[in-house]
Amino acid sequence: MDNALVEQVVNKEKDVRYYLNLILIILATIGIPAIFVMISFLTGVHYWIIVAFFILLFCIYGAWFFISSLRVDYEYSCLTNTLRFDKIIAKRRRRAIVKFDIKSVTDFFPFDDQEMSKHKLSKVFRASAKEFSEDNYVAVFRHEARGECAVIFTPNEKMLEAIKPYFSAELKKKLYFSKRS
Repeated sequence: MDNALVEQVVNKEKDVRYYLNLILIILATIGIPAIFVMISFLTGVHYWIIVAFFILLFCIYGAWFFISSLRVDYEYSCLTNTLRFDKIIAKRRRRAIVKFDIKSVTDFFPFDDQEMSKHKLSKVFRASAKEFSEDNYVAVFRHEARGECAVIFTPNEKMLEAIKPYFSAELKKKLYFSKRS
């Protein structure tokens, strides 16, 4: 399993922000051409209706583009001792979130606000299916440029089994032996 690649794709679930953005996009798609139609009736210049029609076509395309861009997936990949998190937007664009050596992980635990507050984190990366979930885990690690950072993610059992062998000896000792005492 030294060179085994383990990947997992997680769909971000729809939340309040998703629906708020959806409503705003639909309102803009209807509202912008409606303004031009109202201008046409108020001014008596009827060619504004033709302009409103073309703006409506443009707004429909824009609405489709922005609504499809609201769909976000996260991909986790573990290759040897490197853990990488990518954000996939609308299955069109991929953006790297963070990549780090698993041996640099200083703490690993299920998501808990109290446990998170114990660490002085310079940056928290989110790559989880839900904002707050029992299935989320937190990996605190040392980043070369940013210092101590954390990533919140939703791994499955296969991903957990792939990353645990690469933890440092101190972290293994803390995870497996300190809780039994």
